[in-house]
Amino acid sequence: MVQPAVPLAVLDPAFCAQAPLVLKAQENLASLSGDSFTVTGEDGRVWYKVDAKMFSMREKKAIVDASGRPVAGLKKKLVALKPTLQLFRGGDFEHPVATIRQKMMTIKPSVVVTLEGQEEASYKAKGNFLAKKFEVLAVAGGQEREIAKIHKESRFSSTTAFAKAMMTDKQAYFIEVAPGADVAFLVALCVAIDEIFQEKKD
Repeated sequence: MVQPAVPLAVLDPAFCAQAPLVLKAQENLASLSGDSFTVTGEDGRVWYKVDAKMFSMREKKAIVDASGRPVAGLKKKLVALKPTLQLFRGGDFEHPVATIRQKMMTIKPSVVVTLEGQEEASYKAKGNFLAKKFEVLAVAGGQEREIAKIHKESRFSSTTAFAKAMMTDKQAYFIEVAPGADVAFLVALCVAIDEIFQEKKD
């Protein structure tokens, strides 16, 4: 994986990975229907939880840390040509930091992330979203740098952790993060992508 030269903070520099990292997202049909899932490390420690039950409206979702503190929020944009979600920092649902949407007029499905106040996308994801096999790229100056891979196959280095991971149900997938990338942002992006393509499948 190409490693970012500098931290790529979208939500907070504190969330940027200091070294290569693999997380497991144990999903429970994660859509904005009220379900949630948990993101853990190789040692089983909880990193983040995705919680839709904090809200009475189905259009909102919160990503919280292990202590329950909100680190990011997602809200569905109801008036849009393509499924679109807004990304928020912490528990604030008033001031979006980015917009996540499916890119139109492309042969293969792709998702772009446009930071607030910018016209061009700063990040994009491409691959097989329904199969949970895609990559996330940082885009700058006409160049693309891979910052994450998402896949169904475990990349845990520990034999015990690998075996446990492979015994999980089909709703589990793995997020392989490059050093410098914003982990909380990548988790939020995976949730948004799941919602976009779950909505299309429904």
